[in-house]
Amino acid sequence: MSRMIRVFFSSVGLVATIAMSLFLFASQANAQSATASPMAADMGDCVHALGIGNEGDACINIIHASPDAPNVDVYVNGEKALENVAFGAFSGWMALPAGEYHVQVAPTGEMADAAVIDATLTLESGAAYQVAAVGTVDSITAQVYRVDLHQRADGMASVRVIHASPDAPAVDIALQGGDALISNLAFPDASDYLDVPAGSYDLEVRPTGTMDVALDLPGVELEAGMVYDVFAIGQVADESLTVLVIPSTTMAPDMATPAA
Repeated sequence: MSRMIRVFFSSVGLVATIAMSLFLFASQANAQSATASPMAADMGDCVHALGIGNEGDACINIIHASPDAPNVDVYVNGEKALENVAFGAFSGWMALPAGEYHVQVAPTGEMADAAVIDATLTLESGAAYQVAAVGTVDSITAQVYRVDLHQRADGMASVRVIHASPDAPAVDIALQGGDALISNLAFPDASDYLDVPAGSYDLEVRPTGTMDVALDLPGVELEAGMVYDVFAIGQVADESLTVLVIPSTTMAPDMATPAA
């Protein structure tokens, strides 16, 4: 589950790209119950959930989602933390002491003062963050999405989608023949998390505001105890649309391994 999952589509299938990310939301209308995750309440402790770092740390995952940007180096507080990160790649979860960090993203081989992104991030104790470089290189920015890692009820998984494709339109997602469950999700927004029973779900994808079926999607499996952040990245114009699925556990092994 730790690998990056990519699915490439033609421009005609751009709605399918985002649909692949959203299939689980359809279960809200299923006979099985589904509930929104309590984003404003308990979001879990990332050290315990992911099994990394030390008590009081924060957790961060950095994603290169800028479709026309070159490979990049990432500097944290002036020190190179990641090197030669390609589009569609992500760092994996890293634990850092909670606090304020100066993050710079520069083309590979350049110094931090050549950064195309220069941002200050405040990381809270126990919190987990997806930090994504999004947009085309002429308008690139860092988007921060906090991750809800509270432990779900037995047999439940959780999923949200992040629309990180700068030229893809918004879409609605529905059960086959049913009402829209997710409406008008647009760049660079993230949907709410939805907790769903682990299993397989079917849905259809429609251009926002229509009943036209652009694509039927058969069942796809989600595992219990997992949280899925699903990024739609790439561009329609050059047919580079990609689905990037980043699964995170809410139930780490009992013995956590401290981060290096």
